[in-house]
Amino acid sequence: MMKKKYVKNISTKELHKEIDLIQSCINRMSKNSFSCKSWNLTLIAGVFALTPEKINNWYICIVIFCIDLCFWWLDSFFILQEQKYRDKYEWVIQKRLEGNIDFLYNLDPNNKNMNLEDKKRNQFKAICSPTLLPMYGGIAILLVIFIIIKLNGGV
Repeated sequence: MMKKKYVKNISTKELHKEIDLIQSCINRMSKNSFSCKSWNLTLIAGVFALTPEKINNWYICIVIFCIDLCFWWLDSFFILQEQKYRDKYEWVIQKRLEGNIDFLYNLDPNNKNMNLEDKKRNQFKAICSPTLLPMYGGIAILLVIFIIIKLNGGV
């Protein structure tokens, strides 16, 4: 078992520096998540705009579906990491004010010793989050509807 280190007072400067580092990680994950969404829409629009008329629609659907799934997974990874950093942020503020200096400046989001409560975070929950499901799931549903219409002889 790990021995806990306690000090009477941690300097405010150290506390601010540590939470600034964590906040910069949160901001980076948030920007990466936004970039995934914008790149996804840009690439899908590019596929529609640059695809020749004579190409089979099935190929277009497969390419768009692959683009959508890849960015959905990548975006969920960034959302998951952002959530873990938010948990770490809360832990650091609470524990540092108590005088605990364990894991000082540790930025590993997967450090299970730095959680206030055992939150069951995983990739699947991030994929189904309300920020991702409408966008990526909506595109996937539209593709499925298009495929069903094509199979029934429409369009």
